[in-house]
Amino acid sequence: MLTSTPHTRVSGFWRSCAQEGRLVTCLADVFATPWQTRPVRVQTVNLQHVHLIATSQQAAEAAMAADLVSADGWPLAYLVRRGGRACARVTGREIVDALLHDPAFAGRRVALLGTRAEVAVAFAEQLARNDVTLAWSHHGDARTWDVADVAREVAVRDCDVVLVALGAPRGEPLGQALTELLPRGLVVGVGGAVEMATGDMPGAPDWVGRLGLEWAYRLVHQPRRLGRRYLVESPRALLLLAQAAHTGS
Repeated sequence: MLTSTPHTRVSGFWRSCAQEGRLVTCLADVFATPWQTRPVRVQTVNLQHVHLIATSQQAAEAAMAADLVSADGWPLAYLVRRGGRACARVTGREIVDALLHDPAFAGRRVALLGTRAEVAVAFAEQLARNDVTLAWSHHGDARTWDVADVAREVAVRDCDVVLVALGAPRGEPLGQALTELLPRGLVVGVGGAVEMATGDMPGAPDWVGRLGLEWAYRLVHQPRRLGRRYLVESPRALLLLAQAAHTGS
């Protein structure tokens, strides 16, 4: 069981990434895992996730249980590089884009959990252009879902990749529970990446992403919803993460 203070939760998460080989350094690391024969869960981590790890035991345990962790936000990737390891950002959007455009995924089957039915229809059309099938999608209030029923549907439809498009804090515990029930497959929390791919949610321009300023772009467009997250919670999370990286514990 993890200890209960914000510092020790974030320190434990950092230590697990640094010492247990769970942190992926590039997108290829995600797809190189044996997800074709066993379940593998990838948790993409940005400062919102670090905030949740610091403030929620459930979120901390879900992060520690992930098979792989990717640096969705630039602070985690930067701090890893400062520690002497190569590390690129690997975002949920990049994973979604690989399914949409990489010919290596032709013939694969995808399950989509979350978002809305009309988004799933548009996403299915996009996947089909790469010969990828959206084999099943499930929407509505995730708090009412029976995870065992969801796992059965995913398994019966022989899905290779499960995209959990719920966002934090619900997506990670659901992904954790689902992974424990599936026979195989890649389970990835992608937040709003599917909505961005379909144009349902405005994404930051590429040049903004290269500068690491997606947070500012989103804050300008959604100040009431994201103001506290980016102006209060994220700075606290960054401080905790930086302290953990500095002390190495």
